[in-house]
Amino acid sequence: MSRLFRRNRIVGIIAGLAILVIACNGVGDLPPTRDPALPPHIPDAANGERLFVSESCSACHSTGSRRITGPGLAGIGASAATRDAALTTDQYIEQAIRNPGAFVVGGFNNLMPRAYANLPQDDVDDLIAYLKTLQ
Repeated sequence: MSRLFRRNRIVGIIAGLAILVIACNGVGDLPPTRDPALPPHIPDAANGERLFVSESCSACHSTGSRRITGPGLAGIGASAATRDAALTTDQYIEQAIRNPGAFVVGGFNNLMPRAYANLPQDDVDDLIAYLKTLQ
């Protein structure tokens, strides 16, 4: 009886750990979806600027041309439009935020954390609106 109890206990611990790992890592890298019943979101560059600071983007990226850990983001709207012909400017910037390894600027290493993959879509839209204002 104690052998059965021990085996069930081990199975329970393993199952609990598996659930914990899934909960901590999310269920894949799918961004949260927006409720279609809500009115359409209008991107807000001012909120994007606040997010740029609060999400620590400014720790690695300047809003000018100065290199920090990552490239400066001045003119990203214009450069994003030419980086991948299959993507719009907004799609390219979103991809760079959510899956930073997809596009690594020459001279830089792929150091951007994947933590931004699950940002709410409205926040990503606001960040994109702000980034496109950088000249």
